[in-house]
Amino acid sequence: ERRKFGPFGWNRPYPFNTGDLTISVYVLYNYLEANAKVPWEDLRYLFGEIMYGGHITDDWDRRLCRTYLEEFLHPDQLDGELLLAPGFPTPPNLDYNGYHQYIDQVLPPESPYLYGLHPNAEIGFLSVTSEHLFKTVFELQPRD
Repeated sequence: ERRKFGPFGWNRPYPFNTGDLTISVYVLYNYLEANAKVPWEDLRYLFGEIMYGGHITDDWDRRLCRTYLEEFLHPDQLDGELLLAPGFPTPPNLDYNGYHQYIDQVLPPESPYLYGLHPNAEIGFLSVTSEHLFKTVFELQPRD
């Protein structure tokens, strides 16, 4: 999950979660089923102001969210090869289990790069994890 790398790019951490993604998928499905053309503007509004935007309290972060949605939710995005991340093309049409296999076999383990972050974004996560590990080991030492 991207949150593991901290709130890079945002002014504060937000409680985005799997539930937000799940409901967004349902909304997307319903909108695509109900419309002959993709309602890009409606989808950007729903995701940016309600689904995810409902968590955002900072004006600059709201602006950032809108910018991301303008970048990723537009008709040109479907032209040419669609990439999950640079160097990682989307899988072909598969069933649910096929997508899981694709993720497990083709995509690398979670890395900041897959989220569009600099590789150094992982340093903070690894530092906190290491500090927690050493603290736990220290607390397990017998006291004299």
